[in-house]
Amino acid sequence: MTKDSFTFKAAILGAIGAAAMTFTVPGGAQADTVRLQVQSAWPLTLPASGRDAQHFADTINALSGGSLNVRLHAAGALVPPLEIFDAVQRGTLDAGYTSPLYVAGKWPAVQLFGGVPMGPDVIGYVGWLYNGGGLDLWREIYGAEGVVTVPCGLMDSEAGGWYRNPVETVDDLQGMRLRFAGLAGEVMRRLGASTVLLAGGDIFPNLERGVIDGLEFSMPAIDAAMGFEQIVKNYYLPGWHQPAAINELIINQRRWDGMSADQQLMIETVCRETMLWGLTSTYVENSQAIQSFVEAGVEIRQFSDELLEAFDAATQEVMAEQSAQDPMFARVWESLSEYRASGEQWENLRR
Repeated sequence: MTKDSFTFKAAILGAIGAAAMTFTVPGGAQADTVRLQVQSAWPLTLPASGRDAQHFADTINALSGGSLNVRLHAAGALVPPLEIFDAVQRGTLDAGYTSPLYVAGKWPAVQLFGGVPMGPDVIGYVGWLYNGGGLDLWREIYGAEGVVTVPCGLMDSEAGGWYRNPVETVDDLQGMRLRFAGLAGEVMRRLGASTVLLAGGDIFPNLERGVIDGLEFSMPAIDAAMGFEQIVKNYYLPGWHQPAAINELIINQRRWDGMSADQQLMIETVCRETMLWGLTSTYVENSQAIQSFVEAGVEIRQFSDELLEAFDAATQEVMAEQSAQDPMFARVWESLSEYRASGEQWENLRR
């Protein structure tokens, strides 16, 4: 991403932060303090994902004037990362900071809110959520399960992933064992790889033991914190599987309904500000991470045109198949596709 395109994105998304920065704690009668136990799916020092959770909690606690008190826990402190949704649904955990990709096996349509292969960039993604009906559909799905979702983390394009051996053609993927999440995992399976979803803390040991041959995880700054370059030396771009990513704050419906409108508004607003903060927080760190990989002997590689075309074709097949199998997936995919088509002329001109 160029400096100009970064500036453009920051300017457009500035509206997200503007509301948060002008928010004032309501005067008059003070609502009862709401205390929320929140667990992150990631270590709180992890760039973007973990630090976004910490930023959200710190900002809420500083701005709420005592109306809201968030106690944030790191990954695994109360429940395993991949079980956060279940705990929030049951009410044994008030809220969680996580990714919708982690519940893809339960509700296939939810994958479209976490990251879409060959999908929109951050501008298109956020635009669809707040202006194209995306968030309404997301909340409809979770609402039936007793959970409220609030978009609360936004990341620019991820890297294409780590591979033990170079990957130049579709044949190279045959039989590979890869850590992939969401719809991209379906794409890779269609192209001959076998995939598994592992929580962040489980990836390094499985890579080290040779249980997996490669993986996608996140952007360079986050990958650097995980230490994958110590084991494998082929790092691929672009991140076709996730040109943009969204993390979420999920809250037990009863806990949400027990809050005042002002408390709910503060959570929504601080989450929007967290999205802008998170997007900009890793801009320089990503470049620094790439340099550190090079110094560690990593080869920075580009996926071939053949592979990118294969990823694109397989993605379209997966979307059509998922839509045929799941009516809600079809609704969400149609909504996203129509929104992208409505902005296509400007999208093509501004690049």
